[in-house]
Amino acid sequence: MVFEDFASSISQFEELLQKITANMTAGVVFEKLPPVELWKRSEVDVTNIQSLAGHLRELMLTLKPEKAPTIRKRTHALLQPLSNFRETLFRRSDDPLAASKLALEELRKAVVEGSNLLDLAKEIDKKPSESISAVLRLKEVYDAKEYLSAIPVPEATYARFTGLRKNVENLKLSVANLERALAEVRKNLDGVLEETSKYRPSRIEEPGTKQAETPMPAREEASSQPSLVSED
Repeated sequence: MVFEDFASSISQFEELLQKITANMTAGVVFEKLPPVELWKRSEVDVTNIQSLAGHLRELMLTLKPEKAPTIRKRTHALLQPLSNFRETLFRRSDDPLAASKLALEELRKAVVEGSNLLDLAKEIDKKPSESISAVLRLKEVYDAKEYLSAIPVPEATYARFTGLRKNVENLKLSVANLERALAEVRKNLDGVLEETSKYRPSRIEEPGTKQAETPMPAREEASSQPSLVSED
């Protein structure tokens, strides 16, 4: 169940963050540890909080997708100093104690960012996306339908479930009919497009344009001029 998993992950993350914070109060002791020893004492907690942060990120993105940029930003702000902490401890250094001190500074940054991420997770837990919550709860009910069917319930509750099931079936039927109608509309539109593609524009004579008249053949000059020679 998503909601139960989210609540449990928040609780685990908060406990682990408190544990790391408590260890940070002994910073003087930790700063005197060489990098190898410091990593040995912190490896489990750092690895676990990295894993939990990634898991929380995915759950928050599911429950509140509209806050995706903030979720990714705050998760990265935590994971980056945790990575820097490990890299600093494994980096070769001429002054191991200075390296341990520098690594602990990265861990302190991670603790602060972890607190910010925890606040965001609690905020989303209290007010997740309404539409996403509705869908997830319906899915949980659907997944548990076999279990629920084995539990006796009051008659009024059973009647409500029956009515809900009938409404869902009617909705599914309406969606199917709508899909068929849309398919028919698409088919008709394709037919219209195919038919109209057969037509081409015809040549139309512009108004006021006269066709050129065919010239008449000229008469012979001899027939149009008087003759000067008299015939006997």
